[in-house]
Amino acid sequence: MAWFDEERIIKMFARARPYSSFMAISRKCIIPQKGWVDVLCLCANLSFGGALFAVKLLKMDDTPSLQADGTIGSAPPPSDGNSADPDAPQRLQERLSHLIAQTTTDAFVAIDPQNRVIYWNKGAEDLFGWTAEEIIGQSLSIIVPSVHRTAHLEAMMRLSAGGQPRLLGKRTNVTAIDREGREVFIELALTHWLDPVSGKPAGYASIMRDVSERRRFEAERDAYQRKLEEQFAAIEATSDGVAITDAAGLFIYLNRAHCTMFGYPDASALLGKPWSVLYSADEGKRIEEIAIPVVFGKGSWRGEARGIDCNGRVVEQEVSLARSPNGGLVCTTRDMADRQRVIRERIRAREQLLLAERQELISRAVSGVAHDFANLMSVISASATTLFSKSQNCPPELNRIMGAANQATAMLDLILAPTRNAETDRKLDAKAALNKIVDLTAVTLKPYHSISLFALDDDIVIDADGTEFLRVLMNLCSNARDALPSEGAGSIQIVLERFHPRKDLAPRLVGAIPDGPCAVISICDSGCGIADADLARVFEPFQTTKSFGSGLGLAVVSEVVTEAGGAICVQSGSEGTKFQLIWPLAELDRSEAEIESSEGMQDVSTTRILIVDDNESVLDLIASEVGKIAGPVTAYSSPIEALMDLENNASEWDVVIVDYDMPEMNGAQLAKRIRIINPDLPIILCTALHKQELDLADSPFDARVEKSKISIDLNQTIRRIITQFKVHS
Repeated sequence: MAWFDEERIIKMFARARPYSSFMAISRKCIIPQKGWVDVLCLCANLSFGGALFAVKLLKMDDTPSLQADGTIGSAPPPSDGNSADPDAPQRLQERLSHLIAQTTTDAFVAIDPQNRVIYWNKGAEDLFGWTAEEIIGQSLSIIVPSVHRTAHLEAMMRLSAGGQPRLLGKRTNVTAIDREGREVFIELALTHWLDPVSGKPAGYASIMRDVSERRRFEAERDAYQRKLEEQFAAIEATSDGVAITDAAGLFIYLNRAHCTMFGYPDASALLGKPWSVLYSADEGKRIEEIAIPVVFGKGSWRGEARGIDCNGRVVEQEVSLARSPNGGLVCTTRDMADRQRVIRERIRAREQLLLAERQELISRAVSGVAHDFANLMSVISASATTLFSKSQNCPPELNRIMGAANQATAMLDLILAPTRNAETDRKLDAKAALNKIVDLTAVTLKPYHSISLFALDDDIVIDADGTEFLRVLMNLCSNARDALPSEGAGSIQIVLERFHPRKDLAPRLVGAIPDGPCAVISICDSGCGIADADLARVFEPFQTTKSFGSGLGLAVVSEVVTEAGGAICVQSGSEGTKFQLIWPLAELDRSEAEIESSEGMQDVSTTRILIVDDNESVLDLIASEVGKIAGPVTAYSSPIEALMDLENNASEWDVVIVDYDMPEMNGAQLAKRIRIINPDLPIILCTALHKQELDLADSPFDARVEKSKISIDLNQTIRRIITQFKVHS
């Protein structure tokens, strides 16, 4: 190639090589006996490195040259030149073409402006399947997929008309088709040369490489990369801690959960540090001696460990260790605090179940005798009321008997019907209720013990059921009494006051301080106090420090106060114990209480009354009470006998009073039989059972009176029923 500037062309291609895999250059050179001629140099990067040059002789009168934009343009011939062998360029072209065909797998293709193939090398034959003889002169569209042919032809027409090439000097990936119609993914580098006269493209040359395998590899690589990213995201999202070390035991990866478990915001503070920094020296030595040999001997180890977080707190862990391919460790760990909490919750739930079963057994045992006991209490209450009405100077002991009997009856109602009646009046005068409690407690104290009430506010009305409030205060006062010294002086003080935010309270153990206005009821004793170990459990069922008692009293107190929306604060020491109840106040309204007036009531002095109750004592009590206002009175302990009398004398009675729970037939069954005999006969149910224990669907009764309130409600109920029936008749 001494007959043209070979060195200059090589330098130009070397400068362009990093930016283009293919370049066409035209130069002037002197061929002996022909003078100046034009040649086209094709310069290409080979797939295995290095470069090849091919030379094609152009027309004798062409004067193309390399322009600044990398295209082929016109330039004036040099003023002089040297002669050379006229056949040398042709031989050089043949030699270089043969070398390219034998050494490269890249396809070299050139076309004219009419899209006809004018050059097709061995690499193109191997890539597409057509030989040069078959393809030269054919349209290049033969290798363009049908879906792209229209766009390809439009682009060729645009370039022929002088449009700017978009892919010139660039690498791009396109899809072609081979002789068998199969798609071939190729990388394409395109260049062109210009007609020296018109300045329009005189042809296009390209180098093509099959990148199907590379695309497959890239697709597999991308899929693998996505899989790794998904796995990494899953590891980061898991609640289990995951850490990886290198062969030297230094951390190379920790997920978010592992860092959080040990109190670190991220892994930056731990990367590059040994795994032992998360354990004490003794625990690290234990893992080294027990776990690590198993990991490298069997491949994995599982057990428990005690880590140390960044604040020095112990982290109870469940740990799984495995050997990684790089000789390091893969650690999966879980904070055992959650599992231990679940175990504690299961144990607590089991204890609560056992407690519920035990309470159910107690409830059944108590309910079994409550009904009979209620009958006895109604006799005591009514008898005390009768004595009170006959006594001109009532002794205080009789008042206490009446009060205690009424309260005991109310407590029995709670036993027989634990669900609180929503209609119960819950506006309770706190001072009056506490005075009763003081009186009831005082009679149980030893002579050298005392109880007193200090009401700092007199007009406190709390939102409470009177019976439940009595249960709470009686339990607390009984405990305070039992805590007083068996020998020597002792005292119990009850203080009633309104709550204010600056009030000093003992530590709260039960419930929450109400948001609205509330009262504080303090019960203080000078007894032995409660040990700190026992103080936290005083409200648990069956927990007691006394040698007697069931341990249920304070559990009941806790339940009632919590349901009322209040709180309990407790403070205890060697000088005694203080319980403080924070109880919500009642919302008072201006509506007048409904008072049933006796005006307009019918005279019942001649009313004939039939009483049916299987309990002889109660039967006598009702007969005695009713006999005060009406008469005559006939009493039966057998519902069958009473029914026979009614069948024989259906019109002899004005009112029938029946018990509910009777052996031969219950009160509802008896009342329905009576309705058949005399549909207009008023029937009053008098029972110790609560409403929820009665089957009162389609109730046959006209009124209901509790046995505990016979002396208060029964006669008034008889008057009201007789009056209603007289008015309707």
